[in-house]
Amino acid sequence: MRWLVVVLVLFAGVAHADEGGADFGPVLTIERIDLHGNHDTADRVILAALPIQVGDVIRAGDPRLTTARFKVLGLGFFRDVALELRRGSERGKIIIDIAVEERGTVVLNRLWFGTSATSPWWFGADVDQRNFLGLGIGVGGGAVYAGATDIVGARDQWAAELRVFDSSIRGSRWGVMASFTMVQASEPYRVAGPYDGTAHADFNAMSYRRIGDRVAATYALSPLSRIIIGARGELVHAELPAAPMRMLGDGTFVPVPLDLKPGDSRVVSASVGYDKDTRPDPALPREGWHFASSVELGSSVLGGSYDFATILARYDRWWPVARTQAIAVRLSGGVVLGDAPRFDRIYAGDIDRMVTPRALGLVVAPNTSKELLGTGLGGVQYGDAGGSAVVEWSNQLWRGGKHIYGGDIFVGGGLWALDGGTGVPIDLVLDAGLRVDTDIGIFELSIANALGRVPR
Repeated sequence: MRWLVVVLVLFAGVAHADEGGADFGPVLTIERIDLHGNHDTADRVILAALPIQVGDVIRAGDPRLTTARFKVLGLGFFRDVALELRRGSERGKIIIDIAVEERGTVVLNRLWFGTSATSPWWFGADVDQRNFLGLGIGVGGGAVYAGATDIVGARDQWAAELRVFDSSIRGSRWGVMASFTMVQASEPYRVAGPYDGTAHADFNAMSYRRIGDRVAATYALSPLSRIIIGARGELVHAELPAAPMRMLGDGTFVPVPLDLKPGDSRVVSASVGYDKDTRPDPALPREGWHFASSVELGSSVLGGSYDFATILARYDRWWPVARTQAIAVRLSGGVVLGDAPRFDRIYAGDIDRMVTPRALGLVVAPNTSKELLGTGLGGVQYGDAGGSAVVEWSNQLWRGGKHIYGGDIFVGGGLWALDGGTGVPIDLVLDAGLRVDTDIGIFELSIANALGRVPR
């Protein structure tokens, strides 16, 4: 059971390995590639993303002509991309016209705000400039701050991150990503009371600091897929209680695992990942699929204090079922092996949309599942294996507009599971709302989004 979710997701990704297309028609030579509409993006950035170049010999049905549009859209700099073939200067030669419609590249990735039983308020934002000076280089970062209550040991929490990334260094298949993160956490844990209780006396807080960086190299295996090889190093300082215990309803006491080493420790790891995205419209997709997976290994052999491995995967697939409607299946899951630090374990909010998610690694609310099926998931916050399977229906409301590009309503539901040490009970996850694609990112107004921002 521990491996079930990940195996299902991996199987789905393997089942949709590189899809080819028909290669038919007369033999043609690309004489020229003309670009139109890229006022803020350098020509070389678009040309580097193309799976074709001047001088290539192709056929009219070459699958690279289809993937070229997807690849340029995948840069994230454009609302739409149109590709046309024109007759060249002589028989057997063609000119490829690529017209792009630029979109805003300053993107608000996340906006955090809300209130909970253990944090009277929190707020923060995460922003990227994905096309800095039109060079195709991305820079970004985020910050979040959460106030403290009168819980024993609690103090204000904050986290910040800076990032830089380039998906194609000098037009090559190689890219690079790097980030630097600082976290000051004061995470609540329950010492008494029912799992859905909110009395401050039922909680204590543990504090720890993290500072570290991640670096990764990417390599484009195809126009739509890439492999990511990375490394991570963090310094951790934890101030932990000597023997944390929780009193159950019958008066007995059980230990509370905090999953951190007291004092100073280190996290050193190496990772490898794979990503493939065939969606023509990554913002509000109606067809195509996206598969992403990663394996990370932390070890004392590398100089760390924790020996662990994480295996994570996600597979999303969309099918158009009517002129404006689509059905999606979303599968995600993971397994954690060994003595992973607390912040690397699977958190309920990572897989259940109805639970408050972590904000840049901070746990800002003690909310757990509503336990709709009564299976015992209500009190589970962390686990070593878990995942979700959701089916979602969406309907297109509109497309077009200068700054608001489109909007969809959606309704979804499915199952999620998290191994909290007593098996893998299954429960329901439900959501419905509105997604809007704008000049500064995608905004989602939904039931689950609201539940994660208010005390309950």
